[in-house]
Amino acid sequence: MRYISKTTLVTILNAVVAVICLFAFFVGQANAVWYEATGQAVVRNGDKETARHAATQEALKQAMLFAGASVHSVAKLTNGLLKNEEMTIRSTGEVEQLELVNEVYSGDVITVSIRADIFPRGKVCAVQNDQKHFATTHFRVRNRKQLTQGNIPNFDASFTQQLARAMRNKTENLDIIYIAPHTAKFDSRYTDQNVRTLSAQSNTQFVLVGMIDDLSVTREEASVFTPWREGTSRRSFAMTIQVYDGINGGLLLTKSYQNQGEWTFDRFEDVDEFSTKFWQSLYGQTVNATIAEAIEDIKEATACQPMTGRVINVAGDKISVSLGRDNGISEKDELYLYQAKEIVDNRGRKYLQYSLYPGKFVVSSAYGNSSLVVNEGAGIIANIQEHDFVVKK
Repeated sequence: MRYISKTTLVTILNAVVAVICLFAFFVGQANAVWYEATGQAVVRNGDKETARHAATQEALKQAMLFAGASVHSVAKLTNGLLKNEEMTIRSTGEVEQLELVNEVYSGDVITVSIRADIFPRGKVCAVQNDQKHFATTHFRVRNRKQLTQGNIPNFDASFTQQLARAMRNKTENLDIIYIAPHTAKFDSRYTDQNVRTLSAQSNTQFVLVGMIDDLSVTREEASVFTPWREGTSRRSFAMTIQVYDGINGGLLLTKSYQNQGEWTFDRFEDVDEFSTKFWQSLYGQTVNATIAEAIEDIKEATACQPMTGRVINVAGDKISVSLGRDNGISEKDELYLYQAKEIVDNRGRKYLQYSLYPGKFVVSSAYGNSSLVVNEGAGIIANIQEHDFVVKK
């Protein structure tokens, strides 16, 4: 393996294709991420050096942009491996090292592979106000026998609806737009598959999985010294949530909450778990306080996740995608289109590989929950397929 030379880079040639592979553990890790990018360029008039530089620049540009940087020029890398004109990067990451992994000539086409070592700097990001759409199912109740106190067998459905209302009312950009009308057991062996399926069925990026761990009631009997006073009851509320990026893959948040509130209802009273009376009771207020805490955690966990959608149709040179005005998309916005697949190494560890389509994709028409996208350059779109992915730059 050898490092890229410091030879002056020239104007970027039209790259035939740029494929970027992100080999990293699922989204959420705090360690450095290795980005491997491959670029191709045409050798013109036998000038292999110029073609090599062009392919290198194209690969580096795609890698930096995909990693979240705003690159005005990629002709200079901050560690001095590449330099020519100035390069300005606005990003949450810093390029620590750039290496030339491989270069292959095939006829008049050169393929150059590079590897960039990028370290996260923090949680500053430019996508915090993007609309985040969630799908979920009714939260599972770990011990349904606990629902007999108050006769609240539909508490799972009531709670999930209350969570959706609170998220919509307490935030400007988070919304549970789909609640599957059932509970789902996300067995650890199939969690990734189930999350992706729910995300695709609901046309949402994020999936919220929840378990209600404890709804037990404890009763404090009246004291022998004050027998005229009625005993009081307290009811626990404990839950565990997990938030996944159903498109890009990865667990973004897992957290447990535990609280307890006074249960003011009679021991033998049937309680309407959907009623205003229930949710305004002391216990209902306790549950609402826990919901509010969880929403803040969900907001923080998803703040820096890029808004991602799917390709839903390809007709000629027009591409329909599942992001629209509801997601904050407007005409003239630029998007990335890419393929994604999961790779498992010989140790059973899972990685994601992203392959970007070359060219400049621009929104020509934006609708409520979809948009039409066109390639403004001369890039070939024949390989773009339904269920490929799109992300806002």
